Amino acid sequence: MKNGQAADWLTRHRWFGELVLFSCLSVFWLFLWASQGKIYMGDDLSFHLNRVQGLYQQLISGRWDLGHIATTTFSGWGYPINLFYPADTLLPLAILQVFLGGIRAYTVFLFLITLLTLYVARFVGKRLLGSYFQGVLMAILYSFSQYRILDFFARGALAEGMVFAFLPLVLYGAYELAIGDVHQGIWLTVGMALIGLTHVVSLLLAAVLVLLTLGLFFLRRTDFKRRLGALGLVVGATVLLTLTFLAPLVEQLHALSGMSILQFKLTQSAMAPGGFLLNSAVNQMGSGQINLGWLMLMLLLLSLVMWQRLTPVLHYLLVLAVVFVWMVTTWFPWALFQRVLGMIQFPWRFLAIASLLIALVGARALTLLLPRLTRRGQWGLLTVVAVFGMILSTTSFIAFYRNGNTITQADYHRVATTSDSTDYVRPQSLVAMPALRTHSVAVMNPGHGLHQLSRRVGADRFTYLVHSQREQTVKLPHLYYPGYQVTVNGQRQRVRWNRMSILLAHVQAGTNRIQVFYQSTVIQRVSVWISALAWLVLLVFGGRQWVITRRNHRKLN
Repeated sequence: MKNGQAADWLTRHRWFGELVLFSCLSVFWLFLWASQGKIYMGDDLSFHLNRVQGLYQQLISGRWDLGHIATTTFSGWGYPINLFYPADTLLPLAILQVFLGGIRAYTVFLFLITLLTLYVARFVGKRLLGSYFQGVLMAILYSFSQYRILDFFARGALAEGMVFAFLPLVLYGAYELAIGDVHQGIWLTVGMALIGLTHVVSLLLAAVLVLLTLGLFFLRRTDFKRRLGALGLVVGATVLLTLTFLAPLVEQLHALSGMSILQFKLTQSAMAPGGFLLNSAVNQMGSGQINLGWLMLMLLLLSLVMWQRLTPVLHYLLVLAVVFVWMVTTWFPWALFQRVLGMIQFPWRFLAIASLLIALVGARALTLLLPRLTRRGQWGLLTVVAVFGMILSTTSFIAFYRNGNTITQADYHRVATTSDSTDYVRPQSLVAMPALRTHSVAVMNPGHGLHQLSRRVGADRFTYLVHSQREQTVKLPHLYYPGYQVTVNGQRQRVRWNRMSILLAHVQAGTNRIQVFYQSTVIQRVSVWISALAWLVLLVFGGRQWVITRRNHRKLN
């Protein structure tokens, strides 16, 4: 009787056990990397910390918008980072910075992102595999995947690491659109929109996943017109939800000739198959040794061995997993897709999708390998998988710890404000960057009889007090981007720039008060309102669907 009561209590309070389990797993995943009061600096982490610090400065200045230009970060010359790289999903980390600061805030954020990834993966795994236990198993396998560890710590790719939390929603929504309930396609909209507001390149990767997953339609071939119409609605809704970022991005790229998103030759950045497999087998942790990891490699092999016992849908998804692994290597004909997919820069970015698919099919393969598990046996398997994942995470940490570059709380502010990124600077402006980073009008104009008396910065604004010996046109330590404005002594001037895109101002003899500030363009203002309205409609529609689903579920019970 006591055992029965305990089982009944666990069933009724499963949410609590799940919260405890996922919280412990998130702590264990993060513990070694964060227990020493320092951050392990991957290749791109300084870049992302500068983005977060810019949002933090907006918050403490009393503004709740994201801001447009970096006035105190990225070396403080007015880098318009938020116009080219979405910052919406980093706002929670900026809020944590307000209350916790530095490394502590970053550590808590990684805990929360891992917790979210576990919950989302469990939700999707349960829906696709039809089993709560298999959903939890998939979530653990996915969250402890080697490529996810590489993204966060070896590469320092914070935005790409965050995409792991949203990618399962894309897979689930695409699956439902192809052969399931088209109303559940709303999850594809949510997943794609969140990715679009986190990392634009990953949006292209996710689009490839959607396109290939929709091939599931041919397994059943039902309601083609209805599903095609639902897909059109999903695409339109995703565009509207992300318009707040996409419209300003297109505006900037259109206005700035010579500006484009950096591309690499995919045939050269793809991985050699032999080296890729070897690095995966030994869980290499170098940013130049990106790999799938031993766990995912073994799960892929296990899934292939269990092929005959898998369903047709899982057959299809397993083939997709193999295709995405193939796409990472030089064996894939990347020369044919350079123009279409060149923006992804590195084919190994598809490992996030491969890890998701392998974790999903691998969870089913593991349970087929060990049939008729009791509840105690299920918990035992979850424990074994979790412990094994932690062991692999520990070995990865040890391998990285030997060569890892770290920052402490004392170093945090310097690292989080001084990135010298020029990803979104036009080629003709690069030669001027050293002078721009001095923040000095006098340095920008040697021999012009200028003396800079002061410089102040605010949200999206710079103010200079400059003494000039004569009336003249001077170069300012800022580059032109659509939205920049200049005033001198309270009078707005027509925005002008030279062939290097350096902003110009006309000053009078004597002391001049020069203000350089960023003002939202019409396109930016309109796109914000459209996206806000789209999110409101989505929440209302999603809430309505949730109420209907809950009501139908209660009737069935």
